[in-house]
Amino acid sequence: MLLGTSAFAQTAKFERKLEFVFTILQKETKTLMPGSIVEVFSGDKRIDVGISDYSGRQFAYLHPKDIIDNKIRIKVYGIKCKPHEQSIIVKPGLARTIYLSYGNTEYTKASDIGKLIKKFNFPAPPPFFCGTVD
Repeated sequence: MLLGTSAFAQTAKFERKLEFVFTILQKETKTLMPGSIVEVFSGDKRIDVGISDYSGRQFAYLHPKDIIDNKIRIKVYGIKCKPHEQSIIVKPGLARTIYLSYGNTEYTKASDIGKLIKKFNFPAPPPFFCGTVD
């Protein structure tokens, strides 16, 4: 009886998503670029946006239904680097290294991130409910 109750309480709904890992480096020095903004588009629609972590990586988890013609386009904005745009053919478990070049940008220091989050209209994070029942 206890096993049945325990198994019922552990039910969860999982959605199948594709994982993408983007590692962002500065082209000339090959240094990691934490705090880079990555926008992901498919067709004309932005389907994800995020900021790279301290290891210079940005993880994106995308619904297959959001991806049109098996292609995505990314735009990457790094500190003191000109914006970078690239088209990618989608494959499961995709990992890609993005090289940014120094150039003109409005993103010149780490404190600019708040202004850019507003400009790029980042969505509010989804709520996290730990230990609750739907």
